[in-house]
Amino acid sequence: MSDARSIAMVIALSLSALAPRAVATPDEWRRSYALETRGDIRGALTAIESLPATDRGAYLFALRHAWLLYLAGRHDDSIAAYRRAASAAPRAIEPRVGELLPLMALRRWQETEQRAREVLRLDADNYLASRRLALALYNLGRFDDARGVYQQVSERYPGDLEMVSGAAWCDLRRGRRDEAASAFRSVLAVSPDDATAAAGLTAAQAR
Repeated sequence: MSDARSIAMVIALSLSALAPRAVATPDEWRRSYALETRGDIRGALTAIESLPATDRGAYLFALRHAWLLYLAGRHDDSIAAYRRAASAAPRAIEPRVGELLPLMALRRWQETEQRAREVLRLDADNYLASRRLALALYNLGRFDDARGVYQQVSERYPGDLEMVSGAAWCDLRRGRRDEAASAFRSVLAVSPDDATAAAGLTAAQAR
């Protein structure tokens, strides 16, 4: 056999060995997204978990796996998957922000605060980490600290009425009923069906 034919055969065999992964993998991703869209989270998990073992250590697999585990209510597993994603991409912010979701679902507020502050050390103005830090501080009963974070976020995102209401709830917990009532009214003026602001206004007006 000539050298040219030998080289051609090696190339052909190499391409054929690569082909199954290149063709099969997108189908599993496509099916996973389609099932999630239909609300079949278990099916979406099964689809993504059927990827070849060689793909399961990749960052995007770990990130999506973590998200689906969170949606499935498997919060401890989701935390572990988000941490695997962070290990796969040490400079990435998104898995660290994502991990806050299952932590909050488990009401692990101190750990939520710790992780949110870690994100903010890497990305000082991170919107989601700031929001989740505020919620953690509120649930820890640290209303002064929580209000400061709510206020910072609402100054940067004045249209985020949830942050305005959060700051007002902190005022209410600190005994500043009039300030809280005024803020709740401002939210209800533009979002009349806001249940959180309505409950806050009722609580602020109770004597």
